[in-house]
Amino acid sequence: MAKITKFKVIKMACFLGLFGVFMGLVFGIILAILTFFVPVVGTYKLWMILVGVPVGYGVMMFISALIFTPLINLTLKIVKGLDLDIDLTESVPANKLVSTNLVQKQEIKPVPKHPVKSFKDSKPISQMTNSKTTAQNSINPVA
Repeated sequence: MAKITKFKVIKMACFLGLFGVFMGLVFGIILAILTFFVPVVGTYKLWMILVGVPVGYGVMMFISALIFTPLINLTLKIVKGLDLDIDLTESVPANKLVSTNLVQKQEIKPVPKHPVKSFKDSKPISQMTNSKTTAQNSINPVA
């Protein structure tokens, strides 16, 4: 069971503002259709209905969300969250989400552990090579 304990104020205001624009657009279209039956309304008022109503609704919903979202959060804190029952059984199974052609099974081999030697344990160059002459030949002093 999931719980809603808090809404972010700006996110909620943006969401409700956009919702208000869509709601105002629907209401504005209905008003515009109704104004065709009244011969007094001109083209200027028709455009004001189609533009002004959605913008007005969006601004009003944005401001009201800025005011009421903190009150909703306070109420959610008092009642200790809002319980939601979410049924995920009808969702797409996990094996259908990932294409089997893209995923290949690879065998993971363990990385061999090599002992890390400290500087104290290191050998001189003469002991690292097979012979002393190889180490001496590799260094060419300038004459």
